[in-house]
Amino acid sequence: MASSPGTWIATVLLMRGLLAGFPAAASVDAGDMLMMDRFRQWQAAHNRSYLSAEERLRRFQVYRDNVEFIDATNRRGDLSYELGENQFADLIHQEFLARYASSFDARNRTGSVITTTTHGSGDAQDSSLEVPPPVSIDWRAKGAVTPARNQGSECASCYAFATVATIEGLYWIKTGKLVPLSEQQLVDCDQYDGGCNRGHYSRAMKWVVENGGLTTAAEYPYKAAKGSCKPAKPAVTISAHHAVMPGNEISLRIGVARQPIGVAIEIGSTFRFYKSGIYSGPCGTNLDHAVTAVGYGVDPSTGTKYWIVKNSWGQTWGEDGFVRMVKDIGSPGICGITLDTIFPLMAM
Repeated sequence: MASSPGTWIATVLLMRGLLAGFPAAASVDAGDMLMMDRFRQWQAAHNRSYLSAEERLRRFQVYRDNVEFIDATNRRGDLSYELGENQFADLIHQEFLARYASSFDARNRTGSVITTTTHGSGDAQDSSLEVPPPVSIDWRAKGAVTPARNQGSECASCYAFATVATIEGLYWIKTGKLVPLSEQQLVDCDQYDGGCNRGHYSRAMKWVVENGGLTTAAEYPYKAAKGSCKPAKPAVTISAHHAVMPGNEISLRIGVARQPIGVAIEIGSTFRFYKSGIYSGPCGTNLDHAVTAVGYGVDPSTGTKYWIVKNSWGQTWGEDGFVRMVKDIGSPGICGITLDTIFPLMAM
């Protein structure tokens, strides 16, 4: 609901005074005024509006709590990453978890697990790599990764985005063509998963194999809501899917050196406000979100090793929609990143 700054401040003064039970004029100090200005700027940046003054006040209070947490965390000085006030700044943690930390169904996966080695052992994956993997690789720089997209707050479809990102990357490796593919087709048509109500990328890839492929995003654009399945001509096909050996960062590194790989993580308490740097937690191994490992590297100033991970929360989150996560810390890896992985195969 649009309102002038004067009207908004007067409303807050009145309502906070009534809620606190003492005169409104005494309930807002200079710090509150500065925070209100910051909140208005945040609203404009994220095109956020509310249906009532009461709701706007409630969201302002949540925003203030989150911003104070962000600022206090950044002042610590002992972290390798920085937080920022992004599109999630007016959500309490429980709201955020309900919308974004329930997209991945880790209970039931399909597909075989293979061990990745630097010597040919006869399996489908490691026959293509006869030398040790490079010190660093960034599939974005090579041209194999599309820009980060946004799953939206009403559709728990992270598994579809990770599925698509891995197939897009492998198709580029095989053909040199970067073709944005359709998450919406998975949301609407993949009968093994829940559409906007959780899923697993191995089941989504099983559907892609059985369907004869996946169509393009242009042909079947994302709606952030489950709809009726529409027929669409496949643009890219895969022949199978596998996983790397769980709990092993060396195996994951060898896998990512070959192609982008879907990984699952637990969303830690600070992860939603990640802005830049190398994320180091805190987080556990209760896997609740699917993302895509698209590379790894080493920070030249600190020597810290990191994974490069593509998220599905839009380009205003993190480093243009990506996050660097600390690497080589031992099993199971940061936020459980090695425990449940996926990569497609193509018969080309």
